[in-house]
Amino acid sequence: MYVASIAVDEVIERLRTFILLFMQADGGEVVRGQTNRVPMPADPCCVLTDILIIDLSVPHADQDPLLQQAMIYGPARIDIQCDFYGEQAAEYGKTFKTIFRSSWGCDQFPKNVQPLFTSDGSNTPLVTGEKQYEQGYTITASIQYNPTVTVPQDSATVATPNKLVPVDVFY
Repeated sequence: MYVASIAVDEVIERLRTFILLFMQADGGEVVRGQTNRVPMPADPCCVLTDILIIDLSVPHADQDPLLQQAMIYGPARIDIQCDFYGEQAAEYGKTFKTIFRSSWGCDQFPKNVQPLFTSDGSNTPLVTGEKQYEQGYTITASIQYNPTVTVPQDSATVATPNKLVPVDVFY
C-alpha cells in the first residue's frame, strides 16, 4: 500500500493546534467540520472544514537504486475554511489572520506544513436549532504541505558487460 508521508488530517490537526494557541485561554474549542450527529461545541469555538486541494506542481521523483525505491514528491495547497463562533468571533478571526500571515505564524508549523495566505474575513452568522442568531466569522486559510509517496522501483543490481544474447531475427 502506498501512503503519503503526511495526510490531510495531519495538516488540519496542525492548524487546529495553531488556533488553540490563542483560543484556549478563553476556553475555546477547535473541531473538524462535517461530522454527523456531533453537536457544535459551546462558544467560543472554531470549526475547520477542508474545502479544496490544489497541486502546486507536477510530481517529481528521486530514485534510490540501492533501496530499489522512488520517492515521489507532490507539493499541494489545501484551503481550509475556519468558522469562528461566539460573541468575539470577528476578533478571533482577525487575530488568526494577523498571526497566520506573520513569520511568527510560520515558525509555529513544521517545515513540511507552511502557511501561505488567508482570505479576508466575512460575517457569517448562524441560525441555531433554537432559531437564534449566533455570531460567526469565516476566513479561508491556505496551507502548503509536501507529501511524499515511496514506491518500489525496479533497477538492475548486477550488470554483465560484453555478454551477447542470441536473438532470433526474422526477415
